[in-house]
Amino acid sequence: MKKMNFMKIAGIALTVLFILSSCEKDKGGISLAMKGKLAGKKSIEAGNVVITDFSISIRDVEFKKDESELDSMEVQFRGPFEVDLLMNGDALEQSVGKVDLEDGTYKVLRFKLHKSRDWEQTSNLYDRSVYMAGTIDGLEFEFWHDTSENFDIENSQGIVVSGSSANVVVNFNIDMFLNALHQLDLSTAADTDEDGLIEINPDNEDGNSELADLLKENIKMSADLIKE
Repeated sequence: MKKMNFMKIAGIALTVLFILSSCEKDKGGISLAMKGKLAGKKSIEAGNVVITDFSISIRDVEFKKDESELDSMEVQFRGPFEVDLLMNGDALEQSVGKVDLEDGTYKVLRFKLHKSRDWEQTSNLYDRSVYMAGTIDGLEFEFWHDTSENFDIENSQGIVVSGSSANVVVNFNIDMFLNALHQLDLSTAADTDEDGLIEINPDNEDGNSELADLLKENIKMSADLIKE
């Protein structure tokens, strides 16, 4: 068997390395945060309704270049994540993390609202995906939902990733929670069992399950995807 000389081997190796390097796509970084957004106030006050606390449980965060990619399974952040966006009347911002993405323009962010038992049982989000609290006519209310569904947020202009870092924020416009899709009057919620707490949830404990579903839909419609 003839031996291949060293120079020929080196030349082949360099050629293969060049081809692999040429095929590797440029990548940039995205730092993702979620933020509760208020219109210059602390708590949300809508007539006789005051919203003081809001949090969500999510997993499987994905960036998509367009809606045709929504069925793909490329998950950038696995989770689950417990995200507090309003606490004791103060709007909050919480980092999800940073990920490298192939250069391009991303128009859709998808994540799954996800109830989880990973949290402490004392957590407001234990086995729930959405939680909210406040007062209605001075009486305390608690809203929660245990839905598990995809949440798609679109930016029509797209978030451009091109070899550098980009800061991306999902803004939850808390002021829109009562009117983003449905006009809701939470004063219609009843404290049927007269325990001093108005319960709005799909378990229908106080007979407010339909209101819980409408409020969940409003929350989904209140989010914006922006690049800072």
